[in-house]
Amino acid sequence: MLRRPARQRLGSPSLVLAVSSTTFTLAVLSTSVVNIALPSIRRDLGGGVAGLQWVSNGYTLMLASLLLTMGALCDQRGARRVMLAGLGLFFAGAVAAAAAPSLQVLVCAQLLKGAGGAALIPASLALLSHGYRNQREQAHAVAFVSGLSAIAVAAGPVIAGFVIGAVSWRVIFAIDIIGVLAIAYPVLRHLPETPLGSARHLDLPGQVCAIVCLAALTFGCIRGGQAGWGSVQTVGPLALAAVSGLLFLAVERRGDAPMLPPILLKIRAFNVASACAGLVNFAFYGEVFVLSLYFQEIRGLSPLDTGWVFIALPTSAGISSILAGRLAGRSGARLPGVLGCAIGAGAMLILATIDAQTPYPVIIGGLILMGLGPGLAVPALTAGLVIGVPRPQAGVASATFTASRQVGGLLGVAVLGTLVASGDFIGRMQVTMLLACGALALASVLALLLVSGRKSSGQHQTGASASAAGAGQPGS
Repeated sequence: MLRRPARQRLGSPSLVLAVSSTTFTLAVLSTSVVNIALPSIRRDLGGGVAGLQWVSNGYTLMLASLLLTMGALCDQRGARRVMLAGLGLFFAGAVAAAAAPSLQVLVCAQLLKGAGGAALIPASLALLSHGYRNQREQAHAVAFVSGLSAIAVAAGPVIAGFVIGAVSWRVIFAIDIIGVLAIAYPVLRHLPETPLGSARHLDLPGQVCAIVCLAALTFGCIRGGQAGWGSVQTVGPLALAAVSGLLFLAVERRGDAPMLPPILLKIRAFNVASACAGLVNFAFYGEVFVLSLYFQEIRGLSPLDTGWVFIALPTSAGISSILAGRLAGRSGARLPGVLGCAIGAGAMLILATIDAQTPYPVIIGGLILMGLGPGLAVPALTAGLVIGVPRPQAGVASATFTASRQVGGLLGVAVLGTLVASGDFIGRMQVTMLLACGALALASVLALLLVSGRKSSGQHQTGASASAAGAGQPGS
């Protein structure tokens, strides 16, 4: 097979940017857009909160589990091939979801879509990294994709609210189908393959352990709200998650090409940034899930009205993400990281006071802070990772950082969603807000350990997985 050595042969930079940004946005938008549709889905297909948690988490589970392996495949097989395969999986999942006759089929469709999304994210960033001739242009392109994806994820509930209110929840999956077809044409006709890297073995044992661990952990957390935390149906999956997690660590220590190189766990910047980002995602995604149920089932809002209320999130996140870059450039990653997580904790304290009669200005004020905090924190955490991780480990650290954010969101929906699955919804929702507040407060304290200095102008990340850290979302 011929290898194309020159980046400039990949295609027009503007075309590469258009394809990469659209593909990345489509993949990350699916992590949040379905939440607003959950009450409508339950009315049409039946099921309880546990089933809705799987609809929301099915996509994220596969995304988090397969992200690193798909990144390695981009290097080994070429980003264009991986993108086309991802588009195929994403398309098949969207078609199945749009026509799903039952909740079970919808969950399976989300799993399939998640596998496709896991391929699309690293493939889009790989195309981006090879589509520009110098690192300065590449950095600007990544910044554009980062900002667009940040706004897209926060805007997901808003977009879904408008679409569901006007037509049906099934249309959000029809939009995915249209998006795939629009992306596939320029990829097939105008983009050649990216240069192939050195062949290396995929970490299949590690991949299997990772999927089993995350799936069992998610199942155990969701089941705990139904059968009780002491039941065999809950303890069994949680024990399986613990065993498979330990096996994963053992495999990674001994493997020739581990998904998670053990050396990363010795780097403070990696541990701090990944832990903080996971905690931020835990709070953000978990509470978007809970608040979607609150607005539609407790306050009686339509999906369209719920979308209008949620519009505070993308607006405030977009503003704070711009401020985050400036603050990080002037004072380093520590200040915006600590401040953003603290603002998020304050937002959860405000939202912990709401009930069925709380005035909407109070709720919207909490949502504004809920968007401002993560929008400020995530770019800072990304900068802290980039500054503190040695260049040889920057790529895999960035990809793992992205995966850790998705794991945080996965657990947020599983744990916080379980707490409101039965009993007094308002009282349990307030408990979830306090837990989210605690998670963000802990993230704020941990962010004090970030490197405070600014990154030197000559230091750059390279490669698709390095760029992945920069393409963050407000709650991730």
